[in-house]
Amino acid sequence: MNFVSKILFTSGLLLLIFSGFLVFQRNSTKSIEFNNFNYKEQAISKTTPIRILIPSLKIDNSIFGAKINNGKWEVTDKGISYLMSSSIPGESGNSILYGHNWPGILGKLYKIKPGDKIEIIMDNGIKKIFIVKYTSIVDPGQTHILSQTNDNRITLYTCTGFLDSKRFV
Repeated sequence: MNFVSKILFTSGLLLLIFSGFLVFQRNSTKSIEFNNFNYKEQAISKTTPIRILIPSLKIDNSIFGAKINNGKWEVTDKGISYLMSSSIPGESGNSILYGHNWPGILGKLYKIKPGDKIEIIMDNGIKKIFIVKYTSIVDPGQTHILSQTNDNRITLYTCTGFLDSKRFV
């Protein structure tokens, strides 16, 4: 009986340590970053996005401005982060929006489909509407999806995969 107790105790301790690691990893800002990616700072506009709506997924979240400081991506746990050095939604270029894959933030994003509508509300009350063209799962090193473009687009992403090792875009 003593041997069985030791195995159960050791197994429980290992599960507790692994659970602690998962909680730490889940709440780490590193899980949302892309590797070795920095935007050149652009002039900050007078208008910024403040709300995102995805009717098909019943997502309605606030948007908060964020920066990349010394390679570390700012991320909020209150809603969606908008990379302020990227283009303004609806203007020429690629607007970068991201958030945790937690319930209540972007936990349902993996269900989005081409043709679904994404609405961005600006601080001046203007609503910008985008249609999903495609979805993809990429590695954090595949930063090409964040590159500036000549069209008007948003790139919305969250973490996915085992230990949040991938990005659902």
